[in-house]
Amino acid sequence: MTNGTYGLLDVIQTIGVVAALVFAAWEIRARVREQRFRNYLDSISGFVDLGKLMVENPDLHALYEYSTIDWEKKEYEELSPREKALVHYCDTIIALCETVWVAGIEGWVPKDEWPYWKRWTDQLNNSPAFRWTLNWVQDDYAEEFIADLRPNPAVKG
Repeated sequence: MTNGTYGLLDVIQTIGVVAALVFAAWEIRARVREQRFRNYLDSISGFVDLGKLMVENPDLHALYEYSTIDWEKKEYEELSPREKALVHYCDTIIALCETVWVAGIEGWVPKDEWPYWKRWTDQLNNSPAFRWTLNWVQDDYAEEFIADLRPNPAVKG
């Protein structure tokens, strides 16, 4: 082969490599978008599941009976069955919120997703059950997350 043939093969190979890299980048971008959408759907699914639980168990409606009066300084064992149900429901909410919070920080869900959840937790902080639960589980989560869940005085129920 001549030098011209080698030069043409080099150009063709270079074009092939560049095309493969562009295609790979396009595929990666598409998969990242798909995964973010799946993560978003998972968080919404968790929210829907919590809603179903509330519909099936009317005792949980008390979570939205807002009060500035905190529950007595009771240990978990001293809570009534109704209060325990509320605490476990709130604990589930907090766990789901942590998932969305982390996903927002990591960029696994759209950046505007966590603020919606934050507004919800600001409203829930008007519930003595939610505040009691937040204090009960605070050592189980990152300090930054718990601080983000604390009441925002600017938000009213």
